[in-house]
Amino acid sequence: MINRPNKFFIKYPYIPIIVVSSGFNNVLADPERLDTPGNWVNYRNVVDLTLTMIVLGSIGCLYVFYRVYKQWILNRKILGMIYKLPFYTACIDLLINISFFINIMHTVTNAQVWYEPICKTMSILNWAFITINLSFYSVIALMTYLRICHEKYCDCGRYEWKVWIIVFATSLILQLMNFPNHGARKYWCAGRTGQVRSPLILFAVITVSLLIICFCYMSIYLKIINVQNRPITTLSKDSDNENGIGNEVLEQRAEIERRAAKKIMSYVLVFIIQWVPLQISGAARFFLNDDTWVYMIASIGRSFGGIGNAIQYIINEGWVTIESTEYDTTRSQETDNKSTSLNDNYKLIELNNNEIMSPKNTESTENKTSIINIEDNNQA
Repeated sequence: MINRPNKFFIKYPYIPIIVVSSGFNNVLADPERLDTPGNWVNYRNVVDLTLTMIVLGSIGCLYVFYRVYKQWILNRKILGMIYKLPFYTACIDLLINISFFINIMHTVTNAQVWYEPICKTMSILNWAFITINLSFYSVIALMTYLRICHEKYCDCGRYEWKVWIIVFATSLILQLMNFPNHGARKYWCAGRTGQVRSPLILFAVITVSLLIICFCYMSIYLKIINVQNRPITTLSKDSDNENGIGNEVLEQRAEIERRAAKKIMSYVLVFIIQWVPLQISGAARFFLNDDTWVYMIASIGRSFGGIGNAIQYIINEGWVTIESTEYDTTRSQETDNKSTSLNDNYKLIELNNNEIMSPKNTESTENKTSIINIEDNNQA
């Protein structure tokens, strides 16, 4: 016996088809949805790559937190700038990842960007954390340049609050410049579609930051080479250089040069990998190019900071956390507010000069210029 509902569908067999197809038509006809059949592949590529980069970047930040925490415990709850700077960088990168995770999750779950005014808020936060990151890189590079190349010290205060004031002030100025341009784009909220002012400002800020970083760190590297080469002439004229001390000093200084070059290249390389993709994306947006690849390279650059910071930490500090020596800890406390980056490379120079400055060489000491004293090996 056929029940009444089944009799109805047998009598009107087209009704279920209309109901089901109308549901699909609502999805397909919605122009704001991103998961339409024609855009499905692009949609999945963008959201999958973005989420993958956010997860990897966040893992890198957590790794740096773990290593810095272990170092803090080993050093009896004292941290030099060598460990504070990667920690600060990881904090900013994690904020970028968290804010953008919230930003992209509405696109993942609803195939649409956030509605206003939430979308504008997401765009403001995204711009704020990006400009804070860029400002922090630039300020640290400038302070390091002044510290090493011009021996100008800056008392940054407790928790480096003076540095943060400069960073936040710069970010606020850039925020005000870009404030009218916040809104929705195709896959997320980060600068309204159809305007060119936002990508132009971003391109200019990244370019200026890159020029500052390259100039400062290349000047630092040249300074390292020049300071190392000065005592070599003295060594060649030293008649007491028969015990092989001179060769040992030269080898140590060659090692210093290699270490400095490695650190400088890592700073510049990480910055390029993180921000040049966003620069390319900004240039494409300036020409109103909204293709999928523009979003994909932006996702790679935006979240690479956490990955690059972790790699940089491993390169500079190794895989194993080692307790700082008494010399390192004491000097780090004394100079926390003076050093900013690449400090540790001249510890050997200072010690080597003490060996060179024997009583027989006291006459030459009057003509020797002062050697830069850099205590910590910090990251920018």
